[in-house]
Parts: sequence; structure tokens; C-alpha cells
Amino acid sequence: MSEIVKNLHEHLSNAGFKNTLVSVHHLRELKEDTGMLLKQKTLNPDFYNEISSRYHLQWDYEIPSGFKNTKSVLIVASRQPKVDVSFQLSDKTVHAIIPPTYLHDIDKEIFIITSVYLNDHGFKIDNALLPEKHIAVHSGLARYGRNNIAYIEGWGSYFTVKTFFTDIPCSSDNWQELKMMDRCRHCSACIKKCPTQAIHEDPFLISGERCITFFNEKTGDFPEWTNPQWHNSLIGCMICQDICPANKEQSTRIEEGETFTPAETQMILDGIARDKLPDPTIEKLKKIYMFDDYHLLQRNLGVLINKEK
Repeated sequence: MSEIVKNLHEHLSNAGFKNTLVSVHHLRELKEDTGMLLKQKTLNPDFYNEISSRYHLQWDYEIPSGFKNTKSVLIVASRQPKVDVSFQLSDKTVHAIIPPTYLHDIDKEIFIITSVYLNDHGFKIDNALLPEKHIAVHSGLARYGRNNIAYIEGWGSYFTVKTFFTDIPCSSDNWQELKMMDRCRHCSACIKKCPTQAIHEDPFLISGERCITFFNEKTGDFPEWTNPQWHNSLIGCMICQDICPANKEQSTRIEEGETFTPAETQMILDGIARDKLPDPTIEKLKKIYMFDDYHLLQRNLGVLINKEK
């Protein structure tokens, strides 16, 4: 490992981040992974196209035109807990969980810490839009669970990943074949617990088009075959992560989030347009990263409230 890579790793580790580096030459392989799954129809093409369209996914599989000297991809992971958001009603308070990965407060901090350090040593970085957890598993930083969620030793699935293009030479490449956690080979907890039967023993790839997360990040009514009792989070789903033995030590990592007053909660349930909400309410929504997803909030919150009745 070169001195600059070693020192960068230590610098980020001391700041609380796990990190590694892979050669930029693996971008084509990263792209081919998805292409092969689509060709084999292991990955549902309709599901993939809908997800790509919904989130405007245009992965950076090519070296940026303005950064021709790109040599490597830096993968940085930061710990993230669940967040408990409180919605007050006239007679009670409903607590709603936002799973790890939905909050992005730390992203800017990672970029600043990394870019300042590298600039001081004659290198630079640029944001990269890549399938973060997929490349994290390829790099050895993480392992896949049977539920296709990435896990880091000691952190479980309670983390987010950011990727950056860098001009740091990658003399010691960490690229490897995709790997599943060893403990998954003799565990079927998530398969048994998933209410929509989206997780399988074989094939390894889950049926994402049946996942609760797929539906509660999507506008419109939930399919008739879904049970309202399955919903458990304000967005996303924690069922397979909560039951996973790899998260046993992480499940208590819950951070207190924003509290919405009875008046604010009622405005959300009444479907008041987000630009008509009071400024303090808008600020709360932005802090929990639900301002952009406000169009989903009325429906998802309503389901959780009705579930408690």
C-alpha cells in the first residue's frame, strides 16, 4: 500500500469512517454485473427500468470528461442509526422509524474531510454516482446478506456509503468477487420473516418488485395483496434487517429525530401542499429528508397510524 493511501485510510478511520480503494479499471466490470443479471432475467427488467426511471439513475461508469487523470474509486462508509420521528396526535404520539441510509447529513462532511486532506497532498476527488453498496462488496469493505443488503463487520447494515473518483494511484487493488456473509449460508431468518416472500434461498437475488420498500417509495395505492400490518417504517422497511443476527448488536442504535406537533401532523394527514406548510414544519421535513418525498408522507404515515389503532 502506498504511503498516501495508507495515510488517507488512517485519516478517514480516525474520523470514524471505514474506507478502501479500487482501481478505476473495474468500472466496466461493475456495469457488466447489472447487464448480466438483466440478460439472464435474474433481475426483473421491468423492475429495473422502473427503479432507474424513478430515481433518475445514470451511473458514472465512464471516467469524467473533466477528470481525465482518474485512477481509482474511493469508497467511504459511515455509521448511521435508525431515526425515531414522533408525530403527535390529539390523544397520543405515534413513533415512526426512518431506516439507516435515508439520511445524508454526513455526506458533505465526508467530502470535505477527504478533499481537504487530499488537496494538501497534491491529489483531488470528485463525487461519483455508482451503485455504492455493490462496489463496497466488490471492494471487500462489505458483504452481502441473503436479503441483498450490504453488511460491514461490526456495523451490520447500519451505514451509508459514498463513492468518489480520485487521481490516487491504486497500486494495491482490493477488487474481489461478490461475497455473501458466511453466517447467511446456514441462516434463513430473513427468508422466513419477509411477509411478501421477496427473499429466496435460490436465486440469491431478491424479488425487488415484491419488496415493501419498492411500494412505499412509490406513489399511488398499495397493491391489494399487501397487508397494512406489514408496514413498519415511515419509508423503506426494516423487517429483514431487524431479524438479522448480524444486526443483533446494532438494533438498539436509534437516534431521536424530529417531533411534529398535533397541528403539523394533521396538516400532513390532510394533504396540505408542502409549499403551504409553515416554515418550521418545512425545516423539520428537510432535517429528516422527507421534504423531497413529501408526496409519500401522507399515505405512509396514515398507514402507520391506522396500524396502531
